[in-house]
Amino acid sequence: MDNSKLNAPGLFLLNCSFILIGICTTILGPILPALSLRWNLNDAHAGSLFTAQFIGSSLGGILAAIHPFKSTVFGFITVALGLILLTAAGPLTAMPLLFLYGLGVGLVLTGINLTVSSIAGRNRGTALSWLNFYWSLGATICPVLAAIFIGHHRLIEFLLILLAACVCMAVLISVQGNLNATAVMPSLKPTEKPDRSIRFFVGYFAALLFLYVGIETALGGWLSTLATRLPHPAMMGAFVISASSFFWLALLVGRGVSPLLLRYIPETRLQPIAVMCSVASIGLLLMARSYTDIAFASCFVGFSLAPVFPLSLSFFLSHADQSKSAGVVFAICGLGGAVLPWLTGAVSTYRHSLQWGLSIPLVAALFMLALSVYYVFFIRIRTSRDSSLTT
Repeated sequence: MDNSKLNAPGLFLLNCSFILIGICTTILGPILPALSLRWNLNDAHAGSLFTAQFIGSSLGGILAAIHPFKSTVFGFITVALGLILLTAAGPLTAMPLLFLYGLGVGLVLTGINLTVSSIAGRNRGTALSWLNFYWSLGATICPVLAAIFIGHHRLIEFLLILLAACVCMAVLISVQGNLNATAVMPSLKPTEKPDRSIRFFVGYFAALLFLYVGIETALGGWLSTLATRLPHPAMMGAFVISASSFFWLALLVGRGVSPLLLRYIPETRLQPIAVMCSVASIGLLLMARSYTDIAFASCFVGFSLAPVFPLSLSFFLSHADQSKSAGVVFAICGLGGAVLPWLTGAVSTYRHSLQWGLSIPLVAALFMLALSVYYVFFIRIRTSRDSSLTT
């Protein structure tokens, strides 16, 4: 029987929940200019806030692989707790609270990805593309909502509304009991040991996804701040706060188009092509000198990056569909969101130029391109010759 049909209502709920977690994952970027002004933070200190959130997210990735379903419910509750504490946070307490908040986000992201992967079976690539489409929808909405609430000096109210939504989602998912058994990923038996091929795949895909998450987080997190550094301050305001929406909207459109492209282009071709285009588009962003330049380059890079994460994740799960391995990979890729945005802020502070800081995502994209090409020409050929390397 087709699991996707059997769990259609639950799958729909998980997709909807990814809209909410998309908002929660990316909220720091749009509100960062306001927090930096309120707490008098330079770029290096502001970048450390991303580090705290995504270190917590990495830990959540490890824990969620033990039991994805329960982790998803507990994760939403943890996010809600982090939000209510953040409303009263100051510069000294922000980092530990964002760590707690990130822990909840990591539990939800990993739990839902693993649950949907187990439901989808052979349709994993398409299912994960649609799942991440809904995440991108939330990420696109987030800067717009932040602009509206911050423009009316209602940031606290915005956080409280998200808190209520997270609590409601935890309740809805907890009563969707038919996902509970499906969500438990198969693990190794006590007497089994992972062979070298599995360890190689874990290391390879952990590096690839580390770079992707770092690039996406650095760009999505710093674009609003970049817009504030350009001339013509009269054009600032809601546009500046929502500048990252161009990036997230293009990512959303790209992930909506990706399942259609997969009908005509194999996954192993679409992924490296997308990475190649992302390198060129990040280069355009570094040369931006106006709001129009930022909007155009952000759309280009968002659309280019759209297929990369779901297809890379699908590649990994097709080789090593094990709960322990998945937890390690999600934890390491979460560290990308901790390291690259912080490095971007550190370079920006050192060079007194945020566009210099954005050279960090460009270098990371070049490394990601090298890994993608390596997969196509070496790993894929190797596994096609030795089917025992896949599970």
